[in-house]
Amino acid sequence: MTPIMFYITIASLAGLSIIAVCRLIAYKNAGSFAVQVIILASGFFLLFRFFHIPDNIVPKGDGAGIYFVIILYFFMLLGMLASYAYAHLSLPKKERKEKEFDWGLFIAPVLASPIVFIPLLAAFQNENIDLKNLTTAKMMIFLVAFQNGFFWKEYFDNLRKEKEKGENVQKVSA
Repeated sequence: MTPIMFYITIASLAGLSIIAVCRLIAYKNAGSFAVQVIILASGFFLLFRFFHIPDNIVPKGDGAGIYFVIILYFFMLLGMLASYAYAHLSLPKKERKEKEFDWGLFIAPVLASPIVFIPLLAAFQNENIDLKNLTTAKMMIFLVAFQNGFFWKEYFDNLRKEKEKGENVQKVSA
């Protein structure tokens, strides 16, 4: 795992920890909180156990690749947040006024972002992209990152629907 992916994953796990504490305060459900803490602790343990970044990291190249990763991640996050805004703004005006802004639904994609970002980064890992000479073809990479962010929820919803459809077929045939 690259150092940037390591730190993005750490930030996401920290965000999930904050949400778990907020849910404990709001709902006062200690059992649910205990399960969440166990899952998050397992995530932290696995991250440090198997993907620990050594202290003596030696950069390869001129280091411009890290800027590409940061910009790519930013475009993906921008797509995720734009997806929420689009869903909210596509409601009729009356429903929009009645529907309260939900910070949890707005921030949730950021916490799921490593799941979406890792395949995206892997697809462009061996590309030699010079950000000083940004051409239309190179700009398409950033638009693909935005698109991945925008449609992240649709992807997971489709997987869930296919799974439910498969379970319903098994119930009918049984």
